Amino acid sequence: MSMFARAIKPIRLTAIPVMLLLTLAPAAAQAGQLRTLRSAHYLVHTDLDHRLAEEMAKRLDAMYDEYARRLEQFTMPNPDQKFEVYLFAKRDDYMKLTQNRYPNTGGIFMSGRNLLAAFLEGQGREGLRRALQHEAFHQFTYTPIGPNVPIWLNEGMAQYFEEGIWQGDGFMIGQVAPRRVRQLRHDMEKKQIVAFRAMLTMTDDQWARNLTSNADRGATQYNQAWAMTHFLIHAANGDDKYRPRLLNMLKQIHAGADGTEAFIEAFSRNVDGFQARFEEWARKLEATPEATMIERQQVLADMLTESARQGRRFSDVRAFREDVIASRARIRYTKGQIKWETSSDPQVYFCDLGGGQLDGSELFFEQRGTDPLPDLVCRTGKTRLRTRFYSAEGRTEHEVLWDSR
Repeated sequence: MSMFARAIKPIRLTAIPVMLLLTLAPAAAQAGQLRTLRSAHYLVHTDLDHRLAEEMAKRLDAMYDEYARRLEQFTMPNPDQKFEVYLFAKRDDYMKLTQNRYPNTGGIFMSGRNLLAAFLEGQGREGLRRALQHEAFHQFTYTPIGPNVPIWLNEGMAQYFEEGIWQGDGFMIGQVAPRRVRQLRHDMEKKQIVAFRAMLTMTDDQWARNLTSNADRGATQYNQAWAMTHFLIHAANGDDKYRPRLLNMLKQIHAGADGTEAFIEAFSRNVDGFQARFEEWARKLEATPEATMIERQQVLADMLTESARQGRRFSDVRAFREDVIASRARIRYTKGQIKWETSSDPQVYFCDLGGGQLDGSELFFEQRGTDPLPDLVCRTGKTRLRTRFYSAEGRTEHEVLWDSR
């Protein structure tokens, strides 16, 4: 199968039982004693909760299979090699392992040591999962393709996989999150899009300097790298003409070609014209249905959390909905330059994408153990979402998961 599966279809992986063996890891740069989970492709050294650690190892294996299937033209020199991963509960242990060199990161792949590291504290389970899907791509592609993938494409592909939705036995790839669309439209309206010629020639050092000198510029270039990559994979007017060209570009890079030369050879010498086609596509880009429903669940979860903080709890979703609508509740979100507010009609968050109100069998609470709030479950059409709430560092946090049950 080609590198990037067509359309937005769930990718079902063949279930292969993998025994996760618990052993003691070698000393981890002053991080203390860690246990090790041995999975099909990874050695996961961790002090995370055992259940969470096993889930992370399972996800990593499934993500590895996604990378391998979509990059099947590139072979691993040693297919039995297991990649090293360190997952810490505390940020301080992560900082010790990385020698305090990456203070503004939630995860990192260190090519010189060929290891991936991430931590839970402060970024939550959802942030940890996204970091792993992103950084594991860098770790994977470094071996079969090599170190010379241009920074915009390396980061763009990593974010492409970062957006994948885990379904318990595989990933739904090719998602477009609403926040991606908001950032892209903002940057186009403010004329902040980086010229393609500048993106194509940007070095790793220039990329890093932009990040450290201007956080807003960093957000723009990261999101644009994602959008450019998504465009090359999915946006050729319904056909596949760009996708094989992208693979051809990677093959040239693997053979030693410069990234800019490989792009021009694979796509076009008319870089400005190619950017114009990208911007035409970007103006029409819409969030995917699954990602849209996930954001709606996140909004409801934030409303539930705030209501609980104020001492208001609800016996069922109907009571919660009535309270939200009566108070015309809204939330304002700010991330860098991007500011957005939830709908003035909060009823929309209790509806399917067609505008129909979700009934009690489609959107409901389900108590689970001693969690601070009951799960918020959404089952409509093919969408199966479960928002879980948990206590972390004295506050209630949440994560939205695909509910495979």
